[in-house]
Amino acid sequence: MNDESGRAVIADLCRIPNPESIDRTAFVELGGVEQFVSIRGRSTVNPVLIVCHGGPALPSLPSSWIWQRAVEDYFTVVNYDQRASGKSAAAITDETDLSVDRYVDDLIELIAWLQDELGVSKVGVLGHSWGTIIGVTLAERRPDLLWAYIGVGQVISGAENEIESYGFAMRSATSDENREAIAELQALGEYPGSEPLTTERIVTCRKWAQYYGGLSAFRSDFDYFMDSQELSPYYTSDDLRLIGVGQVATMPRVLPALLTFDGRERIGFDVPMLQFLGRHDWTTPTAPVERWIARVTAPSKAVVWFENSAHLCMHEEPGKFLVSLVNLARPHAVAA
Repeated sequence: MNDESGRAVIADLCRIPNPESIDRTAFVELGGVEQFVSIRGRSTVNPVLIVCHGGPALPSLPSSWIWQRAVEDYFTVVNYDQRASGKSAAAITDETDLSVDRYVDDLIELIAWLQDELGVSKVGVLGHSWGTIIGVTLAERRPDLLWAYIGVGQVISGAENEIESYGFAMRSATSDENREAIAELQALGEYPGSEPLTTERIVTCRKWAQYYGGLSAFRSDFDYFMDSQELSPYYTSDDLRLIGVGQVATMPRVLPALLTFDGRERIGFDVPMLQFLGRHDWTTPTAPVERWIARVTAPSKAVVWFENSAHLCMHEEPGKFLVSLVNLARPHAVAA
């Protein structure tokens, strides 16, 4: 079976044929940029949940077929390729605004569009990795738009994340007597230190943290995640190539905002706050999140630990991810 026939099988598996379902795609102008939006769910009466993807510039939709189909029985799930990401990357120019504030404003405009299109007053936002910066900023600024915020692989302090990730990589390499890893990590000098945090330095640190299971628990690679995009029923081969285009154009411009983000003093929220944490996550390490969420005040808050996951708990433990969303997030939507 080749990729095309595999895509066809998965597309049929993901099809929602009942009359009450919704399966729509559209390019929506957000902040003056056309951005690709997918809306899928078993019933239009279910609460709306927006997935704010990570990366930067790594859209969630191509690999969503692994875990999302069951979630669509309980939520109307909205994925959107953020500006300069995935199918939205074709619209990027050197003048395109890639500030955090612009990404947050895009999400606010998307919610307004969904309010008109679907007739809802509030939505849930599920941020993953880089998307948690956008999501938690929105939760602070516009709680009136949300029935809950769910952080997955939450970023709270970019600087602390680098320190934690490097420490894990060096401890693991030392315990494993991995001379290659130790030499490469030592060559970084004091990390992150006062030298510029270039993409090359970060890639070296991440390479070894991920080799020791910091991105996908108990795995030295995460090929299944990247390869799953090749079978996506939502993306053609040309669409998939746009992911790389977006990442090359976006990373140098967005990376400083990711690395300097500091939300440690953002602790007062007027919306329910949920955190889904992978016990083995050293891509966005959990220690800074634990310290932060303990200080957070909100109408309600909950922390779910995924004991067999790292950074990709929706892929690594999809059953627990679904149950946690239904039991802990959905009641807030019903009550809103």
